Amino acid sequence: MSKKLKILLIALVLLLPLPILALEIHNNDNVTLGTDKVIDGNYYAAGQNIEIYGTVNGDLFLAGNMITIDSENINGNIFIFSSWTNPFDIMSSPSVIITGKINGSVTVIGENINITGDINGNVMFAGELATIDNDTTIAGHMTAWGERVNVQGKVGGNLEGGLKSLLINGQVGKNVDIHIGASKDKDGLQIGEKAIINGELKYKAWQEADVSDQATIAGGISFDQLFKTTKSKAWGFAMLKVLLIQFFGMLVVGMVLFYLWPKFLSRACDKTHQNMLMTFFKGLGLLILTPLAAFILMITIIGLPLGLIILGLWVIMLYLAKVIGAWLLIRFLQMKFFAKKKISDTSLLALGILLFIIISKIPFIGWIIIFVLFITAWGTIFDYILKTKKQ
Repeated sequence: MSKKLKILLIALVLLLPLPILALEIHNNDNVTLGTDKVIDGNYYAAGQNIEIYGTVNGDLFLAGNMITIDSENINGNIFIFSSWTNPFDIMSSPSVIITGKINGSVTVIGENINITGDINGNVMFAGELATIDNDTTIAGHMTAWGERVNVQGKVGGNLEGGLKSLLINGQVGKNVDIHIGASKDKDGLQIGEKAIINGELKYKAWQEADVSDQATIAGGISFDQLFKTTKSKAWGFAMLKVLLIQFFGMLVVGMVLFYLWPKFLSRACDKTHQNMLMTFFKGLGLLILTPLAAFILMITIIGLPLGLIILGLWVIMLYLAKVIGAWLLIRFLQMKFFAKKKISDTSLLALGILLFIIISKIPFIGWIIIFVLFITAWGTIFDYILKTKKQ
């Protein structure tokens, strides 16, 4: 793949909406991985309807409205971002359906998910409604943030998070530690007659849970009642949802960068650490002078199209610089503290983005660190463009 084609593809990934992106990659809005298909590596798909039936020997990164995974051979982790199927009725039909067997962990940001298969890792969910069916087994922990979760199956580890309502009528292998944010006149936490909790039930809520006399709770119950009634904590869940979307948005873009520009991230970013001061000033110059040059070109009328293209690429780079800055941060920490440990690029990138987001929320000092990383990332882009031009 030529360098010019790589630049074109990355621009398409960042600028086009999902339906058009699906047309570019899959020729329509429906993406299907058939039962006879074997993917030896990570798999990326974006479209209105995504159906996975084949074998994936790597991680899945999916973004769409309706997503169905029905396979016995998903041998990696799953990352899903799903929008509403019907914004006026979250009970209409699940936007994400997972059946079969997942030999890894599942992370979903979506309005409605139904899990009927077995998951050998953990489950992290943020959204409106998650249903764990009767025959479902989640071997690890389940963390949930949002509106409602209905557990009819088995969670092998802990069940934790913050919800407006939670129904447990299945089995939890360890502790339940949950914050119930429903208002006083709603049923927040319900423990059904089939519920088996092999650890402690610990929860914060406006009122005591509705616990069936036939339920089994091995570790006892710890209830911390909420009394503050002046403000709702719904904004906290909304903020968490925004942060999760930010995290996975940056992660997906980073994975695309790894696919399109593997040498850029593995080599160019490492060279940045050798002369960060000079790279910083190059980035500052590129950040300031690029829009000025674009506006000058647009004023000449003849250079208007070129100026608009340059300005558009500059806007794209504003987002790319955040992802690259997160990668610079984690690579620096890796080389300083755990250089001998073998960690996959995906795991490093995810950790770097998480640290980047956390640091960005720290007043003053955090903002300064993020500013330096952001400008240095621009300098790294400048060095790569200059090197590409010389070649």
